[in-house]
Amino acid sequence: MRKIWTGIGALALIASASQAQLIVANDQSGTGTIWHVDISTGVATALYSSSTSESKAWGMAYDPGSNTLYWNNGGNLYASAFSLGGLTPTLVAGLTYNGSNTNFVGLGWRNGNLVGTRNISTEGVYTINPVTGVATLNWAYSSTFDFGGLDVDATDGKLYGLSDSGGAGLYAIDDVNQTTTFVAPYPGGETDIDGLAVHNGIAYYVTDGPNTTQMNFYMYDIASGSLIGMLPSTFTGSGIFSAAAFVPAPGVIGLLGAAGIVATRRRR
Repeated sequence: MRKIWTGIGALALIASASQAQLIVANDQSGTGTIWHVDISTGVATALYSSSTSESKAWGMAYDPGSNTLYWNNGGNLYASAFSLGGLTPTLVAGLTYNGSNTNFVGLGWRNGNLVGTRNISTEGVYTINPVTGVATLNWAYSSTFDFGGLDVDATDGKLYGLSDSGGAGLYAIDDVNQTTTFVAPYPGGETDIDGLAVHNGIAYYVTDGPNTTQMNFYMYDIASGSLIGMLPSTFTGSGIFSAAAFVPAPGVIGLLGAAGIVATRRRR
């Protein structure tokens, strides 16, 4: 097990990370697993495993208001109450856009809805009803990008994506004003990263696997655009897609709804 921390920011993160959870999965063949990764120690614990599609996430998001973890495999949306004791997946709905079945490669949570991205037509940012699975297009961005990783920082409401093309790296996405801002690159040697979780100014890049060739997940400080740490990958098989979400420490969850409201008002 390997982990590298650098800088004062990383030390501060350790101090505030008690019980905070990074949740990850990929769509590897055979048995797939949704993992909890302790960001302080790198220790991983399986939350749910199966050989069927409900364990093989393409995108993932966490709703702190209801303590619900959402994820999708292609056009199917799943959910479970979050617990370190394990997950109980439920098929929520099929995902649709303009009345047709569709799929998403990244998910986040914002203002009571899921937000998602597609990497085939129409590529863009969508709002997704978490009950019905019905999607609405917010912004069709340039197909130069390939935003496979997506998340919203619940502490400030900002949307971020990982793109494998168009200048690979982490971007801030403003789907209201229809702009993107480059934040940080991919680590050297990495060209395909499809899982993203963001919390409190830290972006977690979750590689697709397997961990024999993509050995690490990466932690970037958004303000400086610098790599501040690595966590060992949990994925034993190769995934086309990977997914991630951040579940904050229990004492923090109650503050996130208010933070989201403030962030929404500021954007207006």
